[in-house]
Amino acid sequence: MNTVQPNASADSGGQIPYAELSYLIVEDSPTMSAWLRSAIAQAGGRKIDQAGSYFDALNRIKNRESFDIVLCDYILSDTRDGQQLLEEVRRNRLLPQSTLWIMITGEQKYEQVFSAAELAPDDYLIKPITPVLLMERIQYAWDRRSTLKAATQLFDAQRYPEALDVCRARLASGTRFAIGFRRIAGECLLALERYAEAHVHYEAILEQYPRLPWAKLGKGRAFFHMDRQDETQEILEDLVASNPDFLQAHDLLAKVHEHRGNLEEARDLLKLVLQKNPKALQRHREVVRVATATGDTDSAIEAFALMHQHGRGSSFIRPGDFCEYAGLLMGSGSKAARERLESLTCNIRDFHRDDPEFRFARSMVDYASAKADDKAEGARRAFAEMRKMMLASRTDGTSIDTSEYLAMLSAAAEMGDMAMVDDCAYALYADHLGNTSMLARITAKLEGAGLGAKAAQMREKANADLGKLNVAAVALAKHGKYKEAIAEFLRLAETNRSVTVFLNGATAIVKLYQEATERRQTISTGEHGHYQQNMERILNYVTKHDPGNVKQAKLAEEWGKLAQDFTGR
Repeated sequence: MNTVQPNASADSGGQIPYAELSYLIVEDSPTMSAWLRSAIAQAGGRKIDQAGSYFDALNRIKNRESFDIVLCDYILSDTRDGQQLLEEVRRNRLLPQSTLWIMITGEQKYEQVFSAAELAPDDYLIKPITPVLLMERIQYAWDRRSTLKAATQLFDAQRYPEALDVCRARLASGTRFAIGFRRIAGECLLALERYAEAHVHYEAILEQYPRLPWAKLGKGRAFFHMDRQDETQEILEDLVASNPDFLQAHDLLAKVHEHRGNLEEARDLLKLVLQKNPKALQRHREVVRVATATGDTDSAIEAFALMHQHGRGSSFIRPGDFCEYAGLLMGSGSKAARERLESLTCNIRDFHRDDPEFRFARSMVDYASAKADDKAEGARRAFAEMRKMMLASRTDGTSIDTSEYLAMLSAAAEMGDMAMVDDCAYALYADHLGNTSMLARITAKLEGAGLGAKAAQMREKANADLGKLNVAAVALAKHGKYKEAIAEFLRLAETNRSVTVFLNGATAIVKLYQEATERRQTISTGEHGHYQQNMERILNYVTKHDPGNVKQAKLAEEWGKLAQDFTGR
């Protein structure tokens, strides 16, 4: 094999320092793995690690400092694939953004290649590969990553105005990767909510590249946020017709349908997307949410079945996903549902046996299985365990999410435990005051159990109690006493799990930092550490208990900028 040392381009990060970099080859074929290792070594690479499976690769990534370049086969031998590995690594930030990820596949089916591309690896290659081609593609990815690095790092840090300035400066001076900077600039404008400007930006790109899918999608996103729904729908329908495998466009079109009240259309579109890429686990959860809202239990069950089939052992699967799926299967009562419950039981035992976060979910799956099999004693034992864990969570800090609370509410109603029904109903209403769709879901659970009067009673009590609790802290914030208000909100959050209380606390922290930016208040280094820790706790809590909360997203964005500015002083 000839040593390959491609020339560096003028607009690049320079020649790759192969000898200084660390590599991970993820390939289940010993022959192909040896070939890739030899090709890298011939180019000068020395620190080369190899993994033969998904879990082997994940373990190596978790247990060493970092890798600079990952060459990953798309098809792996242990029921997992390169897409899912990339998904896991990116979601949990196991590797830095600077790591190059190149997907390799021997399958030339477009759907599989596209599934990888949708998750945005730096490049993908189809076997057979020559040494020259491999090195050329690594060099190109290195050049592109190095050139865009200043803008992408600022964007990832949510410093959107600065990232936008970098993009515009590089575009004005001329660059080989101009289209990359134009794409980042558009994302910055959307993140800054400068939607009219974003629309003009994407229009200019489309004048030059009329068929560029991501630019069409960007224009559609700008229209969507400007509440120009007719134009958004027209753009997206044209985009999905001409690019049927551009799944992000389908996602946004589903949101347009949902925004307009066409839930059945949204559900059907999401199901179509899942047929194209059934391994995108978050979309299964979206199908469940929309299907549940339309009363389509069968579609919700099928979506959960695919989620648990493709996500066995993945950190994308949450305890609540087991609880909600088990509840649906228990309610179905069919033979197929009982078989799926058996499979679900094996799944949670095999992959989450010793995980304390899944203790409640394991008991909920046991409860559902016992109820489905008419094993009254087994159901009583499992319910007793669920009740014990629910009560213990108030003092031992165990996190119980919304789906787990809803499962407990249903089980308590079935078992005639009215004290636990009251407890769960009150906690759920208190957690979700202001979230119309979630409140409707809680009420529907209670009404379905013949407890409509209790639903009204618990909701009214949660509203009244929250008003009393909030009044002092809100008054402090209104008078500019943000530190005192923050302390009061945090104290309330210790005993009251309301998302509203947590968000009020986050708002007070953001206001304090805005005041500090204007030099009207001061924050010591010690106080900054305290507020930073609590802000992270607040945002994580709201993300878990009210996914998609718009206020939380805006507060997180604003906090990212303020905290960065404070740290940079």
